[in-house]
Amino acid sequence: MKNMFFLDFDGVLFNTVKEAYAIAVITNKLYSNFDQIKFDTEHYQRFKKYRYLISPAWNYKYLLEVLEERNDNIENSFIQKINQALKKDYIQFENDFFDTRNEIKKNDYNKWLKLNIPFEFLEKVKYMFDSKYKTYIVTTKDRKTVLDLLNIEGILFDKNKIYDKDDYSKYGSKKAIIETLKLNNYGLFIDDSSKHIKECSQIDKLQCYQPNWGYVKDKKNTVDMDIILKTINKLKGV
Repeated sequence: MKNMFFLDFDGVLFNTVKEAYAIAVITNKLYSNFDQIKFDTEHYQRFKKYRYLISPAWNYKYLLEVLEERNDNIENSFIQKINQALKKDYIQFENDFFDTRNEIKKNDYNKWLKLNIPFEFLEKVKYMFDSKYKTYIVTTKDRKTVLDLLNIEGILFDKNKIYDKDDYSKYGSKKAIIETLKLNNYGLFIDDSSKHIKECSQIDKLQCYQPNWGYVKDKKNTVDMDIILKTINKLKGV
């Protein structure tokens, strides 16, 4: 039986922090269009610094709030807001976030595209998206955007092997998603979120790696690309 591979998207395959910032600040009406956005500001640098806190897209609403408050303890303030958040309070922001992305992709596609930069890792593992491998993408991004960005890199991937924001909302965690796929042999999970790594580490026979090129707070527990690639080569050969 083949081993299974589960890959996050943002922070593992693509560097999308500029794109996320652009969509979030336009959604939040801090800017009205792409051309106004500045990436050489303190506001963007702080957003980038705390990007590791984000899981589903509605989290951006509260990160922007705490950045505006200029609180001395961004992380604690953010976590408190997330823990107290009610769906009725953030669902409109989340819907608007994806509507904004779709509208920008429609009207300024080339500008939008330049804000999504593939990591070197994607080039190294392109072959893993072939149907002979049991590779899945488990992300809080929307499926269409994932397919669009992979397609631009010459990767035609089975949409049914992408578990996106809607699946995350349905199951409540990446751990629950992976468990539905019935890992009978060995598996590898790569995600830059310490939250997802901690949860998925509870799954038997699933090796979890937090890459050192993603959005992380502390790199002491991360794994470099060479080790991850060696593990992939070992598992695909078992």
